[in-house]
Amino acid sequence: RTRKRIMAAAPAKAIDPCDYLAGAWKRNLEWRQFGGSFKRLRGTNAVVVIEEYISSVKETGTRYLKWSFGRGLKPEELRFGYVMKFDMGDSEERKAETTEIEWQYCGHLCSGVFQQNTKVFVLNFHLKTSTVVITYRILDKNKMAVCIVEVDGRHTPTVQMGNMYRLETDKYRESASIIEENKDSTS
Repeated sequence: RTRKRIMAAAPAKAIDPCDYLAGAWKRNLEWRQFGGSFKRLRGTNAVVVIEEYISSVKETGTRYLKWSFGRGLKPEELRFGYVMKFDMGDSEERKAETTEIEWQYCGHLCSGVFQQNTKVFVLNFHLKTSTVVITYRILDKNKMAVCIVEVDGRHTPTVQMGNMYRLETDKYRESASIIEENKDSTS
């Protein structure tokens, strides 16, 4: 009779949520009506640039990330979104479990959390006339799954799902330049 030794899996290496998010991303989403037959509405692509933001407020265990959205990497193609505050906590134990996140959007305080054990960010936008819940799930070092549920009183409620892929900025800029040159030469 052979005895198998069961070995405990080594704990997964902790991810620093700010280090992970920092960089340029391409976000592809499919929009569907939220409810009923979940009718397909449209697809969208956007560039998301997330960069370290140096705050004048210095707090131990706190970092800030600036989010910008647009159609390219040039500053004129990006629009400011918000600055998120990541509270990593003071103790190693807390840092290993969750990271609290907060920011302001359209004058409203919003909150979220990064859950280390599931590698998931949940961001809650509770605005005057709408609620948006965004979930980012880390798939690997360069890819996240995205699900956004958006409900407001003026528009069709939607669920948006897709992926975010980390961009190699030099290659992306080079490709964008070639596309622009081709557009100019055919005009």
